[in-house]
Amino acid sequence: MTRRFRAALCGYYGFGNLGDELLAAALVSAFEKTGIPVEEVAILSSDPERTFRETGIRAAARWNPAEVFSLLRESETLLLGGGGLFQDTTSVRSCAYYWGVVRLAKAAGAVPWCCAQSVGPFRSAAGSLLARNALGQCVSRTVRDERSRDLLASWGLESEVVPDPVFALQGEETKTTSQGKRLLVNVRPWKDDLSDRTAAAASRLAAAAGLPLTAVALAREDLGLMEDQAARGIFAPEEIVFLEPENWRERTAGIFENSAGAISMRYHFALLCLISGIPLSLSAYDPKVEAFGEEWGVPCWNGEGDMAFPAASAEEDRVRLRSARFLEEFRRTWNEVRSFVHRKGRSLS
Repeated sequence: MTRRFRAALCGYYGFGNLGDELLAAALVSAFEKTGIPVEEVAILSSDPERTFRETGIRAAARWNPAEVFSLLRESETLLLGGGGLFQDTTSVRSCAYYWGVVRLAKAAGAVPWCCAQSVGPFRSAAGSLLARNALGQCVSRTVRDERSRDLLASWGLESEVVPDPVFALQGEETKTTSQGKRLLVNVRPWKDDLSDRTAAAASRLAAAAGLPLTAVALAREDLGLMEDQAARGIFAPEEIVFLEPENWRERTAGIFENSAGAISMRYHFALLCLISGIPLSLSAYDPKVEAFGEEWGVPCWNGEGDMAFPAASAEEDRVRLRSARFLEEFRRTWNEVRSFVHRKGRSLS
């Protein structure tokens, strides 16, 4: 059967979270650099009209099972594309949704595979079981950290560790020269009061260093939270900058210029800072953030005691290699998947 698309991308796309939109853009770019035009890539999105408007990629409504199944019937493969899709820290629904899409893909004849996953943590047996079953259906698996590889290995599933796709999206962008004129902080909603404690700790660091504070939101929920924190007097940023898919390059260039460092809760804001040479201090709301801090040698705060002032990573050469490494691994994985598809007789032509 002739199929229109090489891959249907599935992730937390179309919700306005910049980190996830960067993952989608990076994966589409990786396909293009592998010789697959954007016309042969599709995406499941919570807001398909906006996704198509911003990317020009065929998008289907992720919450409409009939529309999802129809798109998968037109696709050679289903790519579970990057990030923490399989975890039940807040709810088991995420695991159930992606497990369901994998089942639809199998029924539609689209071969599932996954790229740069951050798997877990799991608080329930149901979440772990759904993730294990869905990932076990993938013909190729890559993860973005050793913790995820070890977890999959304990399930009897092989995987390879690859860089986060966003390394490839950034490529060889110019490093920022820090003049120490402002401190950046990203705070995201989280359980307990870690978000408030992170904002308060950032405020204390900025005051001790005599620096103005700029708050940076990667999602509308970040923006609402930090506006509320400012209204409650937890911190007093000079401005709150909202990074969106259509403006993030210009806005990050502006706020990174003359920055003394950044405090980040969100993984992908930390990654943008790392690539741009901005000193970092992390608030570890999730194991993936803690693992990021350990890997790159930057301070990681667990919510207790004093937060360390942002420090620069000593791994600049390794940062520069990540773009090429991800693309190399992506091409290798895609070739493996295509070989499987051809053996099963599911080629486009």
